[in-house]
This record gives sequence, structure tokens and C-alpha cells, in this order.
Amino acid sequence: MDEQKPLENKQGEPGEKTEKSEYSFMQETIKDENSRGKKCRKDLLRMAGLGVVFGVCACISFSALRPWLDEKFPGDSQEVVIPEEKEEEKSDETTADTGNDSTVQTLGIDSYRELQKAMNSVASEAAKSVVEVIGISGEQDWTEESYDNKNSVSGLIIADNGQELLIYGKTSILRDTKEIHIRFADGTTKQASVKKKDESLGFAIYAVAKSSIAQSTWQQISIATLGSSGSVQKGDAAVVLGKPFGYAGAVGFGTIASSRNELDGDDGSYPLLCTDIGAAEDGTGVIINLSGEVVGIIDQGISGNSSKELVTGYGISGLKSEIELLSNGQAVPYIGIRGLDVTAEIEAQGIPEGVYVRTVETDSPAMAAGIQSGDIITEAAGKKITSLSAYQSVLRDQKSGSKIRLKGQRQGSGGYVDISFDVTVGSKE
Repeated sequence: MDEQKPLENKQGEPGEKTEKSEYSFMQETIKDENSRGKKCRKDLLRMAGLGVVFGVCACISFSALRPWLDEKFPGDSQEVVIPEEKEEEKSDETTADTGNDSTVQTLGIDSYRELQKAMNSVASEAAKSVVEVIGISGEQDWTEESYDNKNSVSGLIIADNGQELLIYGKTSILRDTKEIHIRFADGTTKQASVKKKDESLGFAIYAVAKSSIAQSTWQQISIATLGSSGSVQKGDAAVVLGKPFGYAGAVGFGTIASSRNELDGDDGSYPLLCTDIGAAEDGTGVIINLSGEVVGIIDQGISGNSSKELVTGYGISGLKSEIELLSNGQAVPYIGIRGLDVTAEIEAQGIPEGVYVRTVETDSPAMAAGIQSGDIITEAAGKKITSLSAYQSVLRDQKSGSKIRLKGQRQGSGGYVDISFDVTVGSKE
């Protein structure tokens, strides 16, 4: 019988497996952990660097494109709200008793210099909110006009509604005007438009697109701080800014000569501030106190012949409701009554309590409704009227185009009889 030969393993000796074949699945490459960590840090640093570069590029691009984006995609304008004033009891315009202190304080030239320096500082800061409103006709070269014949008035930066910078100023420049320009405190000039105007007092809100104003100009201007003219007393220090002397950019110092006078206007009366500071016949501008707050708007057109040469203006407290309405593009309500309060002395003569109608404006809503001179207004929109200020307050809450019922009394052959009128509120634009 032939012997069988043992099987041979092709990979090695018969019946044996090589170590290489048996443990091949356990083979691996050992990597350097330090090298791997360095690579991760490099990747992270590279990503952080790219993020910083991207952020810087995005900021630069956004800053460059923002004016264009604001112009092409304007957002909603914000409502302008003028804060209401707290009731303040005004003291008599008499010199207060300072007590028995007999100490006399001696002031020298250095004290005067310090006072002047302090007042100049207040004036310089407040002047940032004062502008020149220039009316330009088609024929004139406004860049070559001299200060004494330029068609311009002072204006006051009153609010920022998010899209526009709003400026309060006289409407006298609008006659035959093709363009309106605003010259800011830094000397730059921007084109403006009329947002809303009211010809009862002759003021308007002018608007400048915020996107057109350079950053350098923003750093040189500010929105005015409105004070309370109700707290101003005779003898208080006053600073006038704007164009009170016939040329823009002026400043003057003096005192309040009177704060008790009032001007009868359409549907109300307006407190006046009179100073001892000389003025041009067509002067405009603002009166500020030593806190830098605007307490008056100068309008020499309202001055009588006896005081035309002294700076006179509306007390700011009497204008705040109008400023708020115009700033929000709303018309100032108008009926067309000029009246006066029926005081206790007048009432003693048999005249009913209320507002005595002195005159009715021609072609006014009051005339259309049949209101006559001599009528007594006792109720408006369901509210009792005992004074002109109360009537004015009720009217300010109405909207142009709405109807309001006025009740009152009219003298007849047998005495006063009840009357009522349905009046359509209008506006003077």
C-alpha cells in the first residue's frame, strides 16, 4: 500500500500558517497625536480669521449701502409726541423778598468774564438745534445773496421721526419759492420739503430726509429741548439765537421784560415773551433760558408798533400742541372764532359765563355755521366752556373734517336765548 504524503501548505511549511497571515487583521498605523492637535488648532484659527474678515467686510458694505437702502426701502415713520407740561403756579412779577441778609457780595471783572463764558457755553450748545430755512425762487442765485436780502427765516430742529429730521419755522419764505434748503449749524445745506403748515399762526414743519445728512453733520447738530414758558418770569435772563437781528447765526443776551402779555388768535390766545433785546423788524429765532431750553419762538411780525424794536416771541407752551400735530402731518383744527373770557366783572353785567365771540373770520367754518359776533359759547363737543383756553383745548382734540356741536346763548329782545351749531372743523393750510 502506497504511503500518502502530507498536504503541503502553499504559503509555508506543511501544516503551518505564517504569523503574517494569521494576524493580518490586527495591523494598524500609529499616528502622532501632537501633530493631529496642531492641525485642529490651525483649522480653528483659519475659520476664526475668515469669520473676522467676513464680519468686517459685511460691516463696511452695510455702512456704504445703508443710505441707499434707507432711501429705497424706507420704514414707517414714528409718531412725534411732545411731552405734556406739569401745572405750575406762576408767581407775581415782583421782586422777591430775600430776607434780612445784609451781606453785600462784591463782583469784579473776573466774575463778569466767568458769567459771560458760562452764558456763551449755553448759547453754543443750544445753537446746534437752530437752522436757517432758505426759500429759493427760480430766478435767484441763493448762493450769492447778502445777509440783508436773503429770503430766509430761523428754524428749530424739533424731532426725528425715524425717516426725517423735522424743523419748525415760519411760512413767510414760501411765497414764489421753488425749492427749500436747510442750512445746519455746521454750514452744510440740504434740500427740504414742507411736511405740514398752518397759516393761522404762519408756521410749518419742514422735513429733511435723514439719509441725505452726513455723519459729520449729525455730530454738529441736536434736537431742541423744549422748556416751559409758563415758568418764565419778568427779570429772568434770556438768550436769543437764530436771525433776530436780520442775519443768521446771531446770538444776543438780555432779560425778559414781560411774560404776561397774550396775543388773540384764531380759536384761542397765545402767551407772549417780551425782552429788552433789540430786534430787526422781520426778526425770527428762538429764546432760551440759562438751562439751554427753548422757551419762546421769535416772530417780530406779532409785535405792536411800541415794541417792534424789541425781541418778542410766542411762549413755547402755547405752541406745543400745534407742533405735535404738524410734526405728525396733521392739520391744526380751525373754526374761525376770536373771543375773550367772560370774567366775573363782565358776568356781573348780565352776560352769561363762557367765551364771548368778538369776531368771526370771513369764509370760516364758524361763519358757515351761522355763529355771530356777540354770541356766548358755553359748550363744545359736550364739554362745558368757561374760558378761551378750555375752548382751545377741546378744539385741539378734533380732526379736520369732523363735525362738532357748539352750544351757547345769543342776546334777543327778551334777553339771552339758547343756541346751538353743528360746525365742520376746517384748517388753514
